[in-house]
Parts: sequence; structure tokens; C-alpha cells
Amino acid sequence: MKLISIQVFAIGSNGLSSNVLEFGRDITQLYGPNGCGKTPLIQSIPFCLGFPTTFRNDIYERCSHVVLKVSIDGNPLSIKRIYSRDVDIEVTEKNNIKQRFYNEQDYSEYLFGLLDIDFPYLVGNNNQATKPYLSTLLPIFYTDQDEGYSNIYYSQANFIKDQFSEMIRLLLRLPAKNYFEKKKKMISAKERLSDLDRRIEVHSRKLESTKEACKDINKNSSEIENEISQLTSEFEGLKQAGSSEDEALNILERMISKKISEVRKIENSIIELKNRTKSTSKIVHEINTEIETLNLNEEARRVFLSIDEICGSTNCQLFSPSSASYSKNLLYLKDQIKDLERNSVSDQLRVSELQKRKDDIENEIQELSSERNKTIEQGYTTALVDAISEIKYSIFELQNKLGDVIDLEKTEKNHFKLLLERKTAYENVQSLSTGRVNIPELARLKANLRELYLIWLEKIHTSNISRDITFKDDFVPILGKENIKQLKGSTRSRAILAYHAALLQLLTENKASGFKFLILDTPKQHETHVHDLDRFIKALKDLCENLGIQIVFSTTEYRYLGDEMDKEWNPTYPGAEQNMFLRAESS
Repeated sequence: MKLISIQVFAIGSNGLSSNVLEFGRDITQLYGPNGCGKTPLIQSIPFCLGFPTTFRNDIYERCSHVVLKVSIDGNPLSIKRIYSRDVDIEVTEKNNIKQRFYNEQDYSEYLFGLLDIDFPYLVGNNNQATKPYLSTLLPIFYTDQDEGYSNIYYSQANFIKDQFSEMIRLLLRLPAKNYFEKKKKMISAKERLSDLDRRIEVHSRKLESTKEACKDINKNSSEIENEISQLTSEFEGLKQAGSSEDEALNILERMISKKISEVRKIENSIIELKNRTKSTSKIVHEINTEIETLNLNEEARRVFLSIDEICGSTNCQLFSPSSASYSKNLLYLKDQIKDLERNSVSDQLRVSELQKRKDDIENEIQELSSERNKTIEQGYTTALVDAISEIKYSIFELQNKLGDVIDLEKTEKNHFKLLLERKTAYENVQSLSTGRVNIPELARLKANLRELYLIWLEKIHTSNISRDITFKDDFVPILGKENIKQLKGSTRSRAILAYHAALLQLLTENKASGFKFLILDTPKQHETHVHDLDRFIKALKDLCENLGIQIVFSTTEYRYLGDEMDKEWNPTYPGAEQNMFLRAESS
């Protein structure tokens, strides 16, 4: 979701309103002194998206509604919300299709669907089934002026078990931590995994057969297409009037040259395979020597066992480790020989196939050479006919190869897709298994988040905290032995800002569903040095340019100087003591 514009509408002649305010492609800054109306304007953005914002009474009494325009995957959306403590939202889609919502669940399900976010039944704090809402998701992308800087995630509606973790998992398309219908989903997940295993088994056989069909083709589809295009051009050139005998002969010479080049490549492959076979024979000989040595050692052990002075007891265990080692090593070495001999047989078969292919090409070269000599003797017309004939045959042969290679490339692509689906299905089964809530993909994402968090802590110059970062409840950072709530003042504000930036980068880089913006309602500027805040915002600007996200923040003391892709909103309407962001209609 991208933010386009916002406008506040007044109630009656004494109401408060604004003009249309357009968001910057990258950064939008609300700059003005305290009390000029930045907060109600910035609060109206998540308010339109379903966040349960509480405004001061003058907003309810003097503002009618707010219209937020956004786009989702390029599709425009106009969201109108009445300033009320109840939900009253009208959404206008393209082609002027309107929908109206009067409760948070319906509106949440609607927006989750547009954003391609799952809307599952999760376990509530009361152990009953519940659904995620926009009010549980938006705190990841919006920091409230007060509570938003007290912890990395603050939601007025905290009713889902492991709520923060569940929201991140939804965005990253990871399996939920606490599915309400876990058993039912487990059966479905196992069936999905078994089905994929069967499909992969069938597809593997198909892949092997397509590879077999292409084993003598050492070019990809693009290279073959280029060769066909080149031959087609030559064919069209020969058909045109005025083609000379020399042109026809040159084409035959080039075709002979290509065939000779193919023969050389095959000869090199044959030499390589034969050398490998010789090396294999030497290795097998060396392994047999080792086996003989082991046998001699075992015979010596038996001789010692027969001497009563050394081992007189029938239960003597003196050489038992040696005996066990002998059996293990002997088995290992014989297995090695079997593998090597199997590979050697495969190489010999491959040499035979290559030799046959070489013989066929050499026969083709002889035929082409005979036709070339014949055309020299018989003159221009025969040369032209023979050249055209050979080109048509070569094009036909290449088209057959192209069909086989395209089939192989398509099969490999589909096979890779199936393997990815199988990986996801396996992780889903693992996550649903008893006592298993961690999955490999989750471990990777946590490691990435840790790296990004360390980077952003440096960008905003955060000191006095441990860099030994771990996570509890999936994504809640522990700094050494401290959690973020234990931090105070500037250190806590910086740690929270750095975490939000790191999390947004992680979500965007992993193509997570949802919102591509971060709204910061007045970062604690009295607690963060202006120079450090400037470094932080400029680093976010780089993120905007590289990942296509948006940053919206309000500020009183620090002022960001942006470029043409940024917007600065200023209070321009006269007020009792200073300019305001909202205009009094009577003034």
C-alpha cells in the first residue's frame, strides 16, 4: 500500500478543514511548532486504515470526516472515515464502486484481502477463536506519540495470544504460532506434503527423461534460437535472386566447420571420461591394497588370540576394538569400490554413446564434403540447391533440439517450483507439530533482523546497550540481559526507532504483504540529538529510494531538507496564537 493524499472536511461554518495534502514519494515531513495541529492530522492516517484512534473533543465537534487516498498494487482506493468513536468507513474503488463498513472485523477482513494477508482463526488470550484486526497489525507501521515510544509494539487491542509474533508471521507468510484449528490444519498440511512428495517423485522421473533427451545438446534455448535465426537469414539470402555460387559454397563450408567443432568437443569429453576411468582403476587398486593390509592385520590378530600366554581367557576382549574397527573399515572400503565401479561403468557407457554421436557427425561431415565437391564440379545451380537443402535440414534438426531444450528448461523450472512448495509445506507441518513452533525460515529471518537491528542502532548512534542481541517470543529483542522496557530516555527512544526501521526493511526485502510505509508521530526530539535524528532520517531516505517505501513523520525542532521526491507540510492557516494545520471555516 502506498499513501497518495489526505484531506480533512469540516462540520458546518465553524468547523476545521484542510486542503488536499499530497504525500511525498519518499518522505513526508509535518514541520511546525507545538500545538499547531500536527498530531490530529498524522493520527488521521492510521485512523482511516482502521486504527482505533482517540481524538480530542474539538476534532469530533468541528471535523466531519477525513478522506485518505491510497493505492494497492497500482489500484486507487479512496477511504472516507467519519470522525466518530464508532466505525463508519466508506471505501470507493476504481470504477466508482463503493463499500461501507460499520465494524472493525468486516473492514479488517476487506483490507486484509486487498493486501493479500491471511485472515486465519487464531487463539485469543481467553483460549477462544479470534481473528486478527487492523488494530493489531498497524502498530508495526505506526508509532503513537505517547505509547508508541514505550515499547517496540503497542496496541490498545491486545487480545491475541502471542499477538506481536502472530502479526509478523502473517506479514511474512509464516505459519501461525497458535492456529485455533491446529489439528485440522495438521491433517491438511500432511496431506499437502504427501501430495507434493508424490508429484515430485513423478516429476523427477520426467526430469531425468528430458535430461536424457538433451544429453548431447550443450547449448541453451537462446543459443539454439540464435543459430536458427542465423541459418534462416542465410536461407532467405540464398533464395533471393543474385546469390552466387561462392555464397552457397561458403555456407556449406561453415556448416562443415561447425560439425568439425562439435566433433572436437565430443573428443575432449571422451578423453576426459577415459582419463577418469584410468584414475578410477588406480584408486580401486589402492583400495584393494588397503584391504589386503587389513586382512593381514586381522590374520595377525587371530594368531595372537591362539597364543594362551597372551590371551588365555575364552572371553578375552584384548583385541575386540581391533576386530570391530576391521569390520567397519572393510565394509567402508568395499562400498567405496562398488561406488567407483558403478561410476566407471556409467562413464564407459557414456563414452560409447559419445563415440556413436561422433561417428554420426563425422558421417554428416563426409556427406557435406561430398556435396561441396559435387557442387563445385556441377556448378552454380546445384550448389545453390544443395546449400538450401542442407540449411533446411540443419534448421529442422535445430528446431527438434530447441523443442527438447525448451521442454527441459520448462521441466527444470516446474521442478524447482515444486521443491519450493514442498519446502514450505514441510515447514508448515513442522510448525504444526506438537512442541514445534520454530521453523528454519523463522531462524533465518531472525538472524537477518538481528543484523539489520545492529546496523540501525549504529545509524542512530545508540550507545549504552549490549550488542549481544537475542529474541524471545520470535521477534522481541533482548539486549544482553535487558529488554527495551528497562531502557530509559534517549536510549529507549533510539532503540525503538532503530527496531522499527530494521523490521520495516526486513519486511520489505522479504516481499512481505501489507503496508510499505512507516509513520512516526513526533519522535522524542528532546531525547535524541538533532544530528543523530538527521542521520537516521537520511538513512530512511536511502531505504525509500532502494525499496520503494514511504516515511511520514512530524517534527517540531529538527527539520529535514529533502528533494523533489519528498514533501514538507507546514501550518499555513491563521490561528489564535500561531499558524495551524487545520483551517477554521469562519476565518
